[in-house]
Amino acid sequence: MKNLSPTPGRIGILGAGAMGTLFGARLASAGVPVSLVDVNDNLLETLRREGARCTTDEGLLQTPVEALRADQLQTGPERWLVFTKSAHTAAALQSIAHLIGPTTHFLSLQNGIGHAEVLQRFAPASRVAVGVTTWPARLLGPGEVSSLGQGGIRFMACDGCVNPVFEQLVQDLNAAGLNSRIDPDVQAAIWEKLAFNAAFNGICALSGQTVGGLANSVGEPLLEAALEEALAVAHANGVNASGERVRAAVRDALDHHQGHQPSMLQDLLAGRATEVEAIHGAVLRAAENHGLPTPVIRTLYQLIHLRERAAHQPA
Repeated sequence: MKNLSPTPGRIGILGAGAMGTLFGARLASAGVPVSLVDVNDNLLETLRREGARCTTDEGLLQTPVEALRADQLQTGPERWLVFTKSAHTAAALQSIAHLIGPTTHFLSLQNGIGHAEVLQRFAPASRVAVGVTTWPARLLGPGEVSSLGQGGIRFMACDGCVNPVFEQLVQDLNAAGLNSRIDPDVQAAIWEKLAFNAAFNGICALSGQTVGGLANSVGEPLLEAALEEALAVAHANGVNASGERVRAAVRDALDHHQGHQPSMLQDLLAGRATEVEAIHGAVLRAAENHGLPTPVIRTLYQLIHLRERAAHQPA
């Protein structure tokens, strides 16, 4: 039976990886109660024992959080942040289906595109929002992340309307210093981040370089070629993504985040599946609808899949 009385003040965080831990630590430190939900029992035990730990520009945040499996949660929060890897979204939502009631709201801040369609299998468009976050997060260990530098959050409900639950979510995120706002033009921001990720994630993952390793005469032209393809696909799909903003973000990353490991590189190093389908695959599928050539992104896509296969082959 579905839970019909969600807890209005608490925020559920679906996926306790790098971003889930970062948001959990910041929100809990600001006095906003959170429930981190994951399938990794060792991770959950570490979070319960040591709290969520996040190294920021201001120092270490370490705060107690509720951390449990979905079947251990008896009363569902009214608001959920979704941070699971894209391939696991449907299964993760199904695991909390017993907690979803008529006032349950979801915000996806996942990488890539296509998440709204999955979320709307579980809640209507008025209670589903998609957005983008630029907060950096590097997983150091179970329940421990590094987030150096600043970021922000932009999102919008899928029906294009603003409702009080999402407005309150903005207030809580801002109380945690997360710089959040509702943005009717969020699709442009999502595609700009998609272009950024298609470039940085793919090239860093395949080369084994941190962001700073691309700040040279070899890396920067590769980044530009991938950006040009992704932006052309965005424009063909009617999204007014700004090349100027994306290139400024690229320059800022090259100048100020040189030690950062993009998530796809972190995944390959850890032997985890990447989000290549939600990032590069999404660009390719959108390009095919308009007959656009994307040779650089297609090559990155194919090579990442080869790396994933090699990682799972017996030695």
